[in-house]
Amino acid sequence: MAHHHTHGCTHCACNNPIFEILGETIFSKENREKMTAAAPPKSIFPAEPQATIFTGGIIRPMIGGSTDTVEAIGIANGNVVVSGTELHVKEYMLFHHPFHATKTLSATQTLLPGFIDPHVHIMPTALTTGWLDVGGFNGQDLQADYGMEYVAKVIKGRQNYPVDFIFGKDMDPALMPFIPSLDEAQMELQTIHYDDLDKIDAKTPMFLLSASMHTLYVNSPALKLAFDNNEAIRQKYGTLHEYRQQTKGQLQEEAEMRPALEVLEVKAQLAILSIPAIKYLDELFALANSRGITFLYDAAMTPDYKLGLDAYFDLGYKKIRVGAAQLCLTNQDVDNLPQYTQPSAYGHVYYAHAKLVTDGSNQGLTGYQSEPYCCNPLDNYGLFNFPEAGVPAQIVPPSYEALVTDVVVNKGWPLMIHANGDTAVTFAIEAYQNAVKPGNTVRHRIEHCSLLTNNQIDTMSKLGISPSFLIGHVGYWGYAFSQVIFGKEKVQFLDRCKSTLDKGLRITLHSDNQVTPLGTLRMMEQAITRFMEAGPDDTGNNILNPAECITPEQALVAVTYDAAWQCYADQWVGSLNTGLFADFVILENDPLNLPEDLQMRNITVSETWVGGIPVYTA
Repeated sequence: MAHHHTHGCTHCACNNPIFEILGETIFSKENREKMTAAAPPKSIFPAEPQATIFTGGIIRPMIGGSTDTVEAIGIANGNVVVSGTELHVKEYMLFHHPFHATKTLSATQTLLPGFIDPHVHIMPTALTTGWLDVGGFNGQDLQADYGMEYVAKVIKGRQNYPVDFIFGKDMDPALMPFIPSLDEAQMELQTIHYDDLDKIDAKTPMFLLSASMHTLYVNSPALKLAFDNNEAIRQKYGTLHEYRQQTKGQLQEEAEMRPALEVLEVKAQLAILSIPAIKYLDELFALANSRGITFLYDAAMTPDYKLGLDAYFDLGYKKIRVGAAQLCLTNQDVDNLPQYTQPSAYGHVYYAHAKLVTDGSNQGLTGYQSEPYCCNPLDNYGLFNFPEAGVPAQIVPPSYEALVTDVVVNKGWPLMIHANGDTAVTFAIEAYQNAVKPGNTVRHRIEHCSLLTNNQIDTMSKLGISPSFLIGHVGYWGYAFSQVIFGKEKVQFLDRCKSTLDKGLRITLHSDNQVTPLGTLRMMEQAITRFMEAGPDDTGNNILNPAECITPEQALVAVTYDAAWQCYADQWVGSLNTGLFADFVILENDPLNLPEDLQMRNITVSETWVGGIPVYTA
């Protein structure tokens, strides 16, 4: 059955419908006060950064994007003040900061600029931390036994759960074992109906949000709760039996999700789960620090999300730096944008881009494609978020082009366009062509930029449009894409890191957290190896398009120097040039010279420093 939709229905990490629907409840003044009251005590850091010389080991300041090493580096007052030979650094520090400390790295320890994740979703991650994790990840690896039995085990094993109903996140059929199609001619993704959830719990209302945020899986009690409390549902379906049979417990898009979530009992329980949000923010940032990350760029900031983050930073926490893109879901959002001014001073959260969401996610079967997905449902081309009446499906709507032009030309904002499916990417590039002149120097981006042709890469190069790749598509879902979702030909166009670099584009790698786990070293590894982690280990053919593998040096640039540039943060971070923030990580091994038996994602993060203060020690 083909998908039908209207503007605003597409869901992915970049457009979380849960918090749009429940925003007034979760972000009410009363609930925000409860969040602040539930905040944990601040971690005890030194009141002032200590002037320090770092020497020994391997020091790569990444100045100018070079991976060259220096013998020593000196920091003071939260900034880098000198780097170079050990003699030069010691003489400088002795003269300017005579009461400095000295830290000598071991032979293999490696000091690098703090890692940058240029596309994450901070508040949605924090607000769903209290939900049951029914996703397919174990840390940064795939959950080995992921399937409905695993989901049942998580749900039945919950303890000290603060609410009566069951709320779960990150349900992902694309990471579960494939099943035979009806004609057994090919394999399919698993489908999850209300009766599958009833087998887990047939008494407690259950709401499991898919990882793509395109579907809310619910059981029979949840369907009954929605039916009994919503007149529109009763008018549409007539009977509870018809509601169950027609939806199968798969509530698609905001139109079907909203009636179930706006039941007063559901809203009240979700508000309770959101109260520890500031505590969860602190835990999220601590996790980022433990993986060497010092800077996160939120790819879909809203006024409500900003309130939550400001409440956190106003309490004095200093574990992380945050930049953001202002999410624009409608023409009205674009009209409300002020004229753009490039940020010059770092604050709690700075804005450097506007953000449009063109389609959904490929693994959620909602990325907008030129041909149907290979798996069921039949004739599914995915979803486009800005349809225009009378415009054929494969033609970019003039109103969409006009919206991009309004942001870029009339408002002057650097723009991030979320585009996953090949048609969505085509539309984004065509809209940019209408709004941007060749030789452009504004840092416009395409997020995920999943499926790219050579001609499209050429056009992006001419226009100066840079891609940010969700490289977990290759590592985590590459096998599903090749076997079930796209097929072996189309999947060759996925996340073309090397080809875009070869054309002079500056690329970045992102997690889209919580779509994939935070972990910069893991993202580097996936871009370097392109290993499909869900494939059978004995095939010997688990590398997805090896021609697109990049070098460790290129991967390191993508997560430091170029990530800072792409986020308009290179005036503060991304390298350890003199005058920039002393934000850095110390690893136990050099990612550019790894022992053969050590996987890059498993390199130990020894220390992470922000503003010259150690915020994490292993």
